Amino acid sequence: MGAAKHEKDRVPAIGRRWAAAWTTGDTRDLARLYTKDAVYTDRAVNLVFRGPEGVEEWETGSHQLIEDLGFEATGGFRGRDGVVVEGVFTGHIVGAPRPFAVPLVTVLRLRGNLIQSSNDYYNRTEILSDSGLPADWTPPGS
Repeated sequence: MGAAKHEKDRVPAIGRRWAAAWTTGDTRDLARLYTKDAVYTDRAVNLVFRGPEGVEEWETGSHQLIEDLGFEATGGFRGRDGVVVEGVFTGHIVGAPRPFAVPLVTVLRLRGNLIQSSNDYYNRTEILSDSGLPADWTPPGS
């Protein structure tokens, strides 16, 4: 427990706010952390969203597809203009037999105190496997 707490203490403040914003239920909380010209990229599903409106759209869609969506920041570090957040991405894809819990790393590039770009890195195949879904599964309507 002590080591885990120590790692969490090392997550930079913007990384903790970013992780917490995913779980508030108010998509504007996450969007407020981004610059007007921000770019949010989810590398696992190859989707790009632009500006706070795009961030809000991405989070809304994520919450519609994944019940009990969560992200627990477990570590990270800050450089001059960027932050890396390590953690565990959890949830239950609507209609899937089981919930999932997989490692996720996000790279945040900053402009001042706001996020100018973010890149999420996780294993989509691992999420589907944990969830009991086939590797070629796609969300309904996609």
